[in-house]
Amino acid sequence: MALTGTEKVFDAEEIRDTSTHNGNIVHLGEFRLKTIIIENGLDQQTTFQCQASAHADFSNSFNVGSSFNLSALTDSYQTCDSYFPYMRLTATCSTAPTSGSLTVHFVEYGA
Repeated sequence: MALTGTEKVFDAEEIRDTSTHNGNIVHLGEFRLKTIIIENGLDQQTTFQCQASAHADFSNSFNVGSSFNLSALTDSYQTCDSYFPYMRLTATCSTAPTSGSLTVHFVEYGA
């Protein structure tokens, strides 16, 4: 399996509220496996949800799997081996962060 690319979903996003923030929509092309690398530099726990769509405008999107939490000031990863043409990640904090930022990459692997 070969690395085919890396896409930034969140790029040093400074979240300062409790709203749900939508990451950039990523077109997955031919790759099958995604490793989601999360650098949570926010000073609050963050809840993430993967979403997918068959359409570039992200109409008729749906949640993929269960949401997951990541503690404040923690780096981690998740994997997704299901194929969807378009994906994104949402981020929500139950308490508004006062400092830090969020960076997330989708790492793409293909045959």
